[in-house]
Order: sequence, then structure tokens, then C-alpha cells
Amino acid sequence: MSNITSVSITAKTEIKAANDTIAGLKDYQNKGWAIGLNGDTLAPDGFLTFFTERNLPFRYYVRSKGVSVGEPTAYQANIDVLTQYVNNIRSAENVAVNSVVADLEVYKARNWAIGLNGSTLQPDNFLPFFGTRGIPFEYYVRSGGVELGSPSAYDTDIKNLKNYQASL
Repeated sequence: MSNITSVSITAKTEIKAANDTIAGLKDYQNKGWAIGLNGDTLAPDGFLTFFTERNLPFRYYVRSKGVSVGEPTAYQANIDVLTQYVNNIRSAENVAVNSVVADLEVYKARNWAIGLNGSTLQPDNFLPFFGTRGIPFEYYVRSGGVELGSPSAYDTDIKNLKNYQASL
């Protein structure tokens, strides 16, 4: 099966979804409920869907209607997979944020425009990075008759990135 559409979601949203799934797995573990297949209908459940959508390995645990699949260790194995998944997301996002901070430091040192390209006045790569993450962004442009923001925008944007990073 091929996926026709591809939608990217933010690291914060994905971390929250994974943490909610971990909480659900712990709840099911406490109750001894089936995971992977619904204990009453044997239909695929939300846990299986969550893992499958992300190409994560999943371990079943079902004891219902004569069906016996997996072991009780499946709960913790799946929690471990999600914990590593969250750690990988955080790590990748930290690398991306640190890279943008470094870029902003270079732009600041050279007094280059941020938000709009200084030559073309077209949106630059900072805008989608900040925008998709919902991080406040301040412009600094002095070019082609356009004057937006002040030189303090570099430091404000770096501070906003570091606050975002800390919230992960």
C-alpha cells in the first residue's frame, strides 16, 4: 500500500501523542487488557494503528475468545519502543533548533536580513521553521526600501527558539 498524502506534524505534537499512547499502554497493562487487537471483537486497535502509522515495531498481547497472542512483556516492550521514539524526536529537533540558532548567529554577525531575503524580499527559510512550530518570529530587514523590525530581532528569535527547545 502506498500513502498518497504525506502530512508532517510538529515534534511537540508527536511527542504528546506518543506520551499519551504510553499512558494508555500503562493503563491497559494495569487492567490486563488486550493490546493490538480489541479483546472483545479482535479488531485491530488504536495502539496497533499508532505503531503501524509510524512504522514502529509492535508486540501484541491478547487473551480472548480462545486467542492467545504474545506475552505480558509486550506492554513494556511497546513502552520502550515509544520511549526511544520520543528520545529520537527530541534529539532530531534539538539538532534542528541548534542549527537554526547557529544560522541566526551568523546572520546577526553579518547584519543580514531575517524573515525576508535581503536581495529578493521573498520569504526565507526561517519563516517556515518558526511557523510550523508555532514559535513567535521577529523580522529584521533593511533592503529595497523595506524596513522591518530592529537588530534585537536576532536575539529575540534565538531566545524564542531556546524557550521552544526547553519545552520539548
